[in-house]
Amino acid sequence: MPRLTRKGQVTIPQQIRFFLGARAGDEIIFEVDKQKVLVRKKQAAVKNFKKYVGFLSHLNGRRPDDVIDDIRGSPDDLSH
Repeated sequence: MPRLTRKGQVTIPQQIRFFLGARAGDEIIFEVDKQKVLVRKKQAAVKNFKKYVGFLSHLNGRRPDDVIDDIRGSPDDLSH
């Protein structure tokens, strides 16, 4: 079993992280329910993504390889 550090930290066991689908950098929520503490992974809010909806719509119909080529530019564009 994990132990609590002096800083109040504890390592979540691998099986629990796998069950939660939690990875490094994910936010974890602790909820107190009577005599229990529930641990869950914070779900990404849809509102965080709404600002990006349609952001690349001007590329609709273009092949990903063509877009990448445009971003990279041609070898002639490189300045030496």
